[in-house]
Amino acid sequence: MRKTFKYDVFISHSSIDKPEVRALAERLKNDGLRVWFDEWEINIGDMIGLKIEQGLEESRALVPVMSTNAFASDWVMLERHTAIYRDPTNAQRRFIPLRLDDAEIKGTPKQFAYIDWKMKDESQYDKLFAACQSPVLLKKSLGKGKSKAIPCKILQAQNSSIWG
Repeated sequence: MRKTFKYDVFISHSSIDKPEVRALAERLKNDGLRVWFDEWEINIGDMIGLKIEQGLEESRALVPVMSTNAFASDWVMLERHTAIYRDPTNAQRRFIPLRLDDAEIKGTPKQFAYIDWKMKDESQYDKLFAACQSPVLLKKSLGKGKSKAIPCKILQAQNSSIWG
């Protein structure tokens, strides 16, 4: 695995879910994460597939937003398969699924614990934020009272609730 990444998190989603996902991406960004979000990174004239591939390669974690719309999207499926192919057992915790609605989870994503974002619950946001943080950000945040970052020891204790 790469030691450094340009982005902390790549958010994979259906364009139909964009308004909800944009709000989440903006919140993560405002809280200090480096977020790859398509409308911020893909410009007119860019080769979309190439930009997505670069974004996936340069991101420490992938957050596939699971929804009825996402499960019908070929792009979301491609992004999900790319991340799983690179780390099939998710040993490096690069695959952080987020459930947006009550769509039935089928296939490979079914075996992963996920962030439940259906109710937009603060505790779920905290788990997502912690799971997406780079080790560098975690290290910098230790001892800072106002930081949203969660110390490594707390992350280890939360792993069972984040990952099942």
